[in-house]
Amino acid sequence: MTELIEQQEQEQQEQQEQQNYDIIIEPTNKFTVLVVTNKFTNGVAARKAWSKSITLDNTISIDSYNNSCNNNFEKRAIITLDSSDKRQTTLISTPVDASIWNSKNEHIYVLTRNNLIMKIGGTRDGLRNRWNSYLCGHCVPERIKKRTGEPFPGKMSVTNAYLYHTIEEDIINTQSNWEFWSWKLPIISFPVEILEEQVNVIAQTYHAYESICIKKFKNITGKIPLLCDNSDPNY
Repeated sequence: MTELIEQQEQEQQEQQEQQNYDIIIEPTNKFTVLVVTNKFTNGVAARKAWSKSITLDNTISIDSYNNSCNNNFEKRAIITLDSSDKRQTTLISTPVDASIWNSKNEHIYVLTRNNLIMKIGGTRDGLRNRWNSYLCGHCVPERIKKRTGEPFPGKMSVTNAYLYHTIEEDIINTQSNWEFWSWKLPIISFPVEILEEQVNVIAQTYHAYESICIKKFKNITGKIPLLCDNSDPNY
């Protein structure tokens, strides 16, 4: 799994190259999806096991929600299928501003589908690292390691696996537009005396921000976002 992250970080800096595509027309909908056949058909079992059904009940547009949050959220990346044969992972993010995407700051992030909110989360380690964590959701036991031909051991986060395969399945079937938005949180520090020495300690605040943001969403819609599991009960 570590090798998968390192490979992703190294190769995401390259421009996406044009590939030879096979056209697959899903008979159950009006969309035509361009995919590299073997890369995506190899994941059918994984998507069947891990993808969640998308519902549009009890959600809100990012624009309306952002307006209720003083417009603190900005679009950070778009999420698309990764058709490159250089990587096993099938999703790729294209940042709007690489410097913000790569920096290690606290963020509250929102995943949207066709401008509607699907998930609200938080990170203390920056957006790129959070996205790379979601890419580890690829490593489910229904998929095969490229180098060894053996199934992945299934040590990935269940949350990451559900989110990764839900997005992949949805883009393949509907060509929906998935985006990554975030609120870059302010750095808050306070003085602390340690062994008679005054030091400024940087507070970790994203848990509180995340809980309040999810609570605001629930107050508007009646439920938490579809791909959210929970929030910090202390807030």
